[in-house]
Amino acid sequence: MTSAIPVPALDAAQDADLNQFFWQRAAELGALDEQQRLAAIEQGWSSSWLAALRQHLHLKPADLEPLLALSEATMARRSREQAALDLVASERLDRLVEVISLAYGVFEQPASTEAWLKAPHPLLHQASPLQHCRTAIGAGQVRRLLQALEQGAPV
Repeated sequence: MTSAIPVPALDAAQDADLNQFFWQRAAELGALDEQQRLAAIEQGWSSSWLAALRQHLHLKPADLEPLLALSEATMARRSREQAALDLVASERLDRLVEVISLAYGVFEQPASTEAWLKAPHPLLHQASPLQHCRTAIGAGQVRRLLQALEQGAPV
């Protein structure tokens, strides 16, 4: 089994594995400790995660742009060149995948996880949980909401 840490240099088999097992990989992120996540961020997340996010969450590049603070052109170039993401984009991607991992742990099905992440939520001022992850504070609010759901709170 390949490493759960998203590293910049993936060979073709690992890249296909990443796309094939996106939800499993996203869920495995929750098992990483902060030091492992920090190392992956500093090393630079693989740009192949951009395509995986778009494919499995049915997002357009324009949907990812505000979440990662990367222009569509930069995302396309990094993906084409198979270049690692910079520190800022890697940290934002880590934050996003962490929330996806938590949501998948709560909802346990890709379709229901995706639906929840994309639906406007009244406790998030009608923003979707995904949109709310543009900032660290917003992502923290989404994490607390997911923890409350996991504990059975009617939110």
